[in-house]
Amino acid sequence: MSYWMKSLLVLPSLLIASVQGEPLQKSFSDWQITCNNAAFCVARSFPGDNGLVMTIARHAGVNDRPLLRIDYGSAYSGELPGGPLKDNLLLDQRRLNPDLKHWTVEPHHLATSNAIAIDEFLAQTLDASTLQLTYQAKATIPLRGMKAALLLMDDVQGRVNGASAWVKRGDRIQWDVPPPPALPQLPAPLPAPAPLTQEETTGLIDYGTWRVNIDNCSLDPLRREVSVAPLTGSKALLLISCETGAITSLIWLLR
Repeated sequence: MSYWMKSLLVLPSLLIASVQGEPLQKSFSDWQITCNNAAFCVARSFPGDNGLVMTIARHAGVNDRPLLRIDYGSAYSGELPGGPLKDNLLLDQRRLNPDLKHWTVEPHHLATSNAIAIDEFLAQTLDASTLQLTYQAKATIPLRGMKAALLLMDDVQGRVNGASAWVKRGDRIQWDVPPPPALPQLPAPLPAPAPLTQEETTGLIDYGTWRVNIDNCSLDPLRREVSVAPLTGSKALLLISCETGAITSLIWLLR
């Protein structure tokens, strides 16, 4: 077989294994997936207003660093009622007893970055309907939409029809995945502007004090603060505080 014929045969698989480098956010029923321009994706159940939430994240490429978390409450929830998650999860009204050998287990948080443990958990839950607490019926994770979100994640990262896909697996070997897209280069930083002279600072603050007296500002004149900083060689930023509590300022760009 000629070299160019071999190349044509290889081309379809290269087209399949591609990475999408554009950020996206999309909802599938009760799940939302968000991917950045490095094809790092996070799928999360929502709205989560009853406390129970599942999060599944993965990087593009071979070094995918997956993460699956189930959380009941957060660091700000305070002490939560009921027993630990590991003993009190129902999958479609039946007790869920996952193998937690490779999980981080806390009373109200379960997490794993182990690929086999994640595969085993998804095998049980991808086609299920709900995950909920035994002692709090309203604390429910609807699983509708999770499969579609993870299929999109596989597609964004070029894993579909490969052994590393979470949903639509195929014959491509585990490490046959495209690398993450190259990140755009940040522009070179602008040179730092020269500091304002004492005369320039005084003149701009005097201007700001005069200007705020003719503008609508609720803060008492004696409590107003005026600050000025150079932006470039020909521009300065003037801030005048106008409210207490929240950080609220009038802003001018001076040339």
